[in-house]
Amino acid sequence: MGDTLPFLDPFDVILLDLNGTFMFGHDRFGPEQDYYATYQANGGTRMDRAAVTSMMDRILRELLRVYEDPAHFDDFPSLSEAFTTFAGAPPDELPALCATFAAHEVGEVPPSHVALLQQLSHSHRLGVVSNICDDHARWREHFAAVGLGSAFTGTVFSSEERSIKPSPRLFHEALAAIPDAQNILFVGDSCNRDMVPAKQLGWATAWISAVNSGDVGCVIPNLLALPSVDVQA
Repeated sequence: MGDTLPFLDPFDVILLDLNGTFMFGHDRFGPEQDYYATYQANGGTRMDRAAVTSMMDRILRELLRVYEDPAHFDDFPSLSEAFTTFAGAPPDELPALCATFAAHEVGEVPPSHVALLQQLSHSHRLGVVSNICDDHARWREHFAAVGLGSAFTGTVFSSEERSIKPSPRLFHEALAAIPDAQNILFVGDSCNRDMVPAKQLGWATAWISAVNSGDVGCVIPNLLALPSVDVQA
């Protein structure tokens, strides 16, 4: 990547979605997953395989339901609350169950994306606005482990709030972390949860998508293509 980035030069802040934008291999849920082994690896001992599997299946189904319900965009339950309310989890099992969920939810940032973000952090202030269910600690630990610990000026995870994108609350929270931001570019892979609310705030957008559909700003195949976007995009 060269020293001049015609498309990016006008922006002083680049805010990014996480999963599917620069983290991959996330949300490893489904019948092929061994939740019980993950539960044991995270200190769980009291519940058997059938109980753990049933509880994970139930909470996933219910979380997906409320995730799609606009009534919950600003009233999304914490993971421990969801295990209690939707699956009837015993209080003393919540740490192991939440850790099991998180281990399957978190992904990895590949080296190519680490290198790009490190480079962009020298010319722009970077921030993250992401929907995740578990506590953010595991994600921050991964950032630090791959060399992104100091790359972001601000990180906003929905699990720190009761709001999820597309609620504007998370976007305003990101602004609070960078109060003097002038020109903002938001990069994400969801039209409805990333592009639409960002454009409503007057931000420029870059949508990671295989197709161009609607007025969503520029469209790129992946984050690595961002520095080479045509200035006419």
